[in-house]
Amino acid sequence: MKIIPAIDILDGKCVRLLRGNFDDVTIYSNSPLEQVRKFKDAGFSYIHIVDLDAALSGKNKNLSLIKSIANIESIKIQVGGGIRSIETINNLFEIGVDRLIVGTAAIKNSHFLNQIKEQNISDRIVFGLDFVNIKNEPMLFVNGWTENTRINIFDYLRTNNWIKNILVTDISKDGTLEGPNLHIYKKLLLDKSLNLIASGGIGGINDISNLIEIGSHECVIGKAIYENKVTLNELINAN
Repeated sequence: MKIIPAIDILDGKCVRLLRGNFDDVTIYSNSPLEQVRKFKDAGFSYIHIVDLDAALSGKNKNLSLIKSIANIESIKIQVGGGIRSIETINNLFEIGVDRLIVGTAAIKNSHFLNQIKEQNISDRIVFGLDFVNIKNEPMLFVNGWTENTRINIFDYLRTNNWIKNILVTDISKDGTLEGPNLHIYKKLLLDKSLNLIASGGIGGINDISNLIEIGSHECVIGKAIYENKVTLNELINAN
């Protein structure tokens, strides 16, 4: 399994939110660049970047910072946050981003979704699918996890069966360190055409082992690193 350490950028700093709440922010580092170098020194070559400023505003004020990270030798990055147009996608690819994560706009805007499909870039696009279990139904939430689309994650994927990469987060678990939603991941992994990137709730090396056991292809881990619940050396050696 590919283990991807995460950096969330807000006001130029490395932060983590609890369940996506911008009123519950913890700052872990004043330098995202320095944090990337720590991950690189530990042996990681792929980093997950969320631009929280762009998620809030839709504007890419961190573009130069993201470019600097993308230009670090032997590092590849995937970036999400506020990606709402093909123009933004092209701009981020041009500065060296490897994969892009699309969320709200790809769920609510059918024109944008069709543009992605027609651009033939699905290998480099990751669909961020954030859900809450409501009456045992995993319903997709958008707009910073504030709006219930009333769309079941499995229905969305059946309708758009050309999608390849999915980053799936149980909102109720994000930032809690309580363990990921293995039940939903197991169901998603029944579709062999999908590349599942597990996210949300990973609290330590046991959770990583559980994800490997069910066959998750990739996972994103953030808070457990910053809260010293797992070491970078443990993660590098987990596979």
